[in-house]
Amino acid sequence: MKETKRNIVFDTNILIDIVMHRSLRESAALKLMDACADLNLNPMCVSLSLKDVDYIVKVNTKRDFKDAMAGVEQATVQQLVTQIGWTSVESIMEVCQVAAVDGEVCKKALKLRSAHPDFEDDLIVAASRQANADMVVTDDQDLIKHFPDLCISVEDALKQIDGTDQD
Repeated sequence: MKETKRNIVFDTNILIDIVMHRSLRESAALKLMDACADLNLNPMCVSLSLKDVDYIVKVNTKRDFKDAMAGVEQATVQQLVTQIGWTSVESIMEVCQVAAVDGEVCKKALKLRSAHPDFEDDLIVAASRQANADMVVTDDQDLIKHFPDLCISVEDALKQIDGTDQD
C-alpha cells in the first residue's frame, strides 16, 4: 500500500469545478477536499490559479446570467459579478495553503518545456514541487501523462488516500 500523501495541490481546473459546481467532476473534487480535512492532509493551490479562478468565474457568471439580468442596472450586475469572483477566491484560500510563483519557480518552469509545452501548466508543476507537494490533482490528461510522478486524476487521488490503490 502506498503511503498517504501529505500535500495535495488542486489544479486550476479542479478549483473551478468546485466553485462553479461544474458537472459530475465537482462531486469527486468535493469528496477529495473533504477527505483532506478528515485525514489531516494539506490541500494546496498555486497562487496563479487564484487569478484564473477569479477571471473565469466572472466571465462565466456574466455569460450565464446575461439574459436573466437584462433589466438589472449595469452597476448592480458588475457589483454582483465582482463579488462572485472575490468570494470564490476567498473560499479557496480558506481551505488551501497557497504555493507562490516567484522568479525561481518561473525559471524551473521554463526548464520543463521539453516534457510539457504549456508554460502555465509548467508553472503549476514547478510551484508544486517547490512547495513539496506529493501530488497535483488535475483533469488535464496531458499533464498527467507528462508528469506521472506528480500529477494524478481526482479519482486516482481518492483511491490513493483511501488506501485502495495497491501500486
